[in-house]
Amino acid sequence: MTTPSPETIARVQFEFARQEAREHQRRLMQGLGRPIISWQDGSGTRFVCIGMQVRWSKAWKTFPDFLFDYIKLVLTPEWGNAELKKPVEQRHPLLQWYHKLCTFQHAQTKNADGIYQAEATGAVSAYLGLAYDLYLCAHNAELPELLLKRLRNPETFEGARYEARIIGSLARAGFTIELEDETDSNRTHCELTASHKDTGRKFSVECKAISSTNARAGTSTDPVKIRSQLYKALSKQADHERIIFIELNRAGSVVDGQTPDWVRDLDADLERAEKQLTIDGQPAPPAYLFITNQGAVHAMDSTAFMEIWLGCGFKIPDFGSAKPCRSILELIDAREKHVELHWLGKALRAHHAIPNMFDDRLPEEIDAGPIPRLLIGSTYLIPTADAREEPAVLVEASVLVPEKRIYGIYRCADGRQIICTNEITNAELAAYKRSPETFFGVVKKVSPEIKDPIDAFDFFWNSYSTTSKEKLVEFTRQWPDATVLQALDQKRLAQIYCARMAENMWMTMMRDRTNPPAT
Repeated sequence: MTTPSPETIARVQFEFARQEAREHQRRLMQGLGRPIISWQDGSGTRFVCIGMQVRWSKAWKTFPDFLFDYIKLVLTPEWGNAELKKPVEQRHPLLQWYHKLCTFQHAQTKNADGIYQAEATGAVSAYLGLAYDLYLCAHNAELPELLLKRLRNPETFEGARYEARIIGSLARAGFTIELEDETDSNRTHCELTASHKDTGRKFSVECKAISSTNARAGTSTDPVKIRSQLYKALSKQADHERIIFIELNRAGSVVDGQTPDWVRDLDADLERAEKQLTIDGQPAPPAYLFITNQGAVHAMDSTAFMEIWLGCGFKIPDFGSAKPCRSILELIDAREKHVELHWLGKALRAHHAIPNMFDDRLPEEIDAGPIPRLLIGSTYLIPTADAREEPAVLVEASVLVPEKRIYGIYRCADGRQIICTNEITNAELAAYKRSPETFFGVVKKVSPEIKDPIDAFDFFWNSYSTTSKEKLVEFTRQWPDATVLQALDQKRLAQIYCARMAENMWMTMMRDRTNPPAT
């Protein structure tokens, strides 16, 4: 058997790296659940798999095109057409959303490819969001007829819609979903069991939505209270650790990065419940809580709304941002103890958008067409000192956002390395900001903005998590507790080293923000 040449081995390595980058980018668009399985045949017919089913159409140019048809199919055209015959104000809430969606579409113009391009209103987001959640239910678990029946009933629509949202969100976060048999009346039970694909840890999940008719919903200024919903959820029998999702259903605008004004009321209500709440005469059991507020349903004609996911612990004191820790290391220990919930919260914040296309393309690539990116491992003609051009392989590259330029390191055939710069277009810059890790065709570590102490720890952990114990011992040799540290295993020593480095960084950043240097 002939040994592959170094060039062939390098090419194979780059192809693996590019496939990894495509998968990374697909997950950015589609989440961590089952990927969208779709293809187009020679006649232009688009096929889409939903679990074990296959649907097809020549009219689906985008993934939302498919979703528009899918929700009509599963809720049945007969039901939808019957609702459309009613006056708008008497229709099912979903068909009222649909009316606003159609009005919005008629006000837009299609591009040359026949695709609408506009920022979604609350009505568009809510309608398509439900369609996407139903697809995710069917594609990752199952779509029970009882859930569809509850969705078609205006009286049970809100609760069923929220249950679909949570199933879809858990699927996007990479959990395996097992729905409970809701026809079993021999015992109470939670809606579903969610198992983390990496660790296998199982959770019993219950979803509770405060009704829009509740005195504390909508535009109400009354303090947030979730005790009643929490009691109902904790009263269900659970086979595993509990995760409870509660939807607040509050209107009002929230600026990105701003803490909602109801958080203080929520913390106080939870504190009282932890001390007082009982189930069947016994202290209520612990649970992981995710408090949500879906702003789209309160901003039907507006594009200014937010979806909020807030993680906290009920009788779990070291889970949730409101619980104080004495050090960064304590924060890291708590995160590792509840790592599946940390990953869940991260995924809920990262993977909430609906994919625009059936593949891994970014939204910016749809709007601007294919973006001619520089790809690490590819060969380009670069200028030489004598005003000629010669082929060279791009081996490393970085984007300097303020300068709107790319700095690339190229390797020539004779081994020379040359640095060249390129201007970056607005479309390329938008694609870079969307997915900086994959912009150059391979997965590259990009240092995130350090917004909190955990970010500071992760900054150092990315560099030192795999450093040998011998090196770490050398780094900490002058520390007062060096003898104690030397007895630890590599992972714990690396955690302590990174935590202390992060504390120094964070204290310096806080000092500089409080006392900025004179100019």
